[in-house]
Amino acid sequence: MITETTVREEHVSAVVDLLLAQETRQYIRDPRLRSARSREQVTAVIRKRLDTGEPSLVALDAHGQVRGYASPAVWQLAETSILRAFLSARNGVARDLTLPDPHDGDAPTVLATLLEALSVWWKSHETTGELIRWSSADPWIVARLAVQGFRLDSVCAIGRPHLTAPDRPPSGIVTRQATPADEEALVDLFAEELLYHERYTPFVRCSPAVLAAFRRKLAHLWAGASLEEGAPLVLVAERGGEIVGMTETTLVAVSSDDEAGFTPPGRYGCIDNVCVREALRGQGLGHLLVQATYDTIDALPLHLNGWLLWYNPDNPQAAHFWPRRGFVPLWTTYQRLHASGEA
Repeated sequence: MITETTVREEHVSAVVDLLLAQETRQYIRDPRLRSARSREQVTAVIRKRLDTGEPSLVALDAHGQVRGYASPAVWQLAETSILRAFLSARNGVARDLTLPDPHDGDAPTVLATLLEALSVWWKSHETTGELIRWSSADPWIVARLAVQGFRLDSVCAIGRPHLTAPDRPPSGIVTRQATPADEEALVDLFAEELLYHERYTPFVRCSPAVLAAFRRKLAHLWAGASLEEGAPLVLVAERGGEIVGMTETTLVAVSSDDEAGFTPPGRYGCIDNVCVREALRGQGLGHLLVQATYDTIDALPLHLNGWLLWYNPDNPQAAHFWPRRGFVPLWTTYQRLHASGEA
């Protein structure tokens, strides 16, 4: 029998043991993850939550032994956030979701118990959807998340800039950096990409608010801000004076204080969008844009530690394109929307 309760002082040491064992286990499965934190680091995180009254849940077995842990929270997105294209407005999250070794007989029950307790907490805080993130190399929870209504949402993947030539290199294509005169074409491409996603996943939504958020990102670029100042690098593919594709890239800095396991600390190029007119997909335009992005970034004194991006595996174009470009899943996010939470 597995029961759930809030974390108390006598649970801290066992929670730390369980969390360190999980981080070590997942790092062995995928050494691209950040290696396990020190006992002191993990203890400080758990104890701070206890001392400040942040919500924390533990799953206990019949002998009172700690078998699982999670700290529920709410991620509220601003009305102006471009992430509303992909997530609900008020998202329940589980910080440091910690489970037994999947070979342990009680692991499925521990997961179910924690998910039920998290769901009660999230419901009391009026979330419109929930997110679970888990190592892509440790997929044993996938079927059990599905029972609780979670669906595959997106993959965070890391890759290296090595590309093979497209099978049919397109002719007459010029790639260049975008200018303010391109804004309407860029917004139209972004909207077309989102609408294509909508065919395959319930989690992507194109809306006037999301397109307005994209325009604000472009405005930051048009104002002269650099990549290091948070502006995107936007390249376009042009044929005969018509913009037929674009790519948008930003910088992501990961510090040693960020959530453990995301990536090792460093600076990463993040490919946020690759958009190609639907009638021209599969002809190498995306390949040329990604290569142009690599070349442009390489010419800058940025000293990147790697490249990362998020893609939706349910999108057949993305699922085919990114693995062929050397991007391997690192973290997988599962999302659950409330029927009444999103219009």
